[in-house]
Amino acid sequence: MPTLLMIHGIGCDASAWDRMKPIFEAGGWTCEAVTLFADRRVKTNPPESLPELGLADYIDAAAAEAQRLAARDGAKPAVMGHSMGGLIAQVLAERGEVSKAVFLTPAQTKDCAAIGLPVVWTFLNVLLQQDRKKSYKIWKSGFRWGVLNRVPKTRHEEIYAGALYDSGKVYGDISDGITVDEAKVMIPTLTIAASHDRATLPQGVRKVAADILGWLAGAR
Repeated sequence: MPTLLMIHGIGCDASAWDRMKPIFEAGGWTCEAVTLFADRRVKTNPPESLPELGLADYIDAAAAEAQRLAARDGAKPAVMGHSMGGLIAQVLAERGEVSKAVFLTPAQTKDCAAIGLPVVWTFLNVLLQQDRKKSYKIWKSGFRWGVLNRVPKTRHEEIYAGALYDSGKVYGDISDGITVDEAKVMIPTLTIAASHDRATLPQGVRKVAADILGWLAGAR
């Protein structure tokens, strides 16, 4: 059976995929949901070493998992990444680490970034400090308003209780933006935006899709 590597977003862990995994497994996929740096990305009292990690470390950890699965299966896995995980998935696609890729409301590369007031409010506590030597958990009001805005309010407390701290350096790296060479993305991709998404604006996601599709159309 083909393997699907599932990469979570910022502040999340592998459990973010719990509702989706059974659907893919019923379709014949072997799902491997990874939690990046589970020993440091925790719910409370993050270790002092967490801010030492940058986005490159998260990317390398995901790439190592893709390589492990390829060695196990004898074939490269497909990848699905959400938000920050969608940005990581773009890099894995560029590097040729995966066979297919789904970018689910992905964080954007530098040339596709779309920042608006909804994003600012969602991540306000991080943006006000912007200290790369600290660890952050998205503040509750921003998380509820910007991340859980289409989720029943009865589930908000439960979901926020599971939110994790992330490295301030990673937040800064995402804000600065990274580049992906679309010319190196030679695999099938699917980019999905959500019209009511406040944390990852649809116009930025459309730019990601347009860049990849534009390159592929020009390469034909």
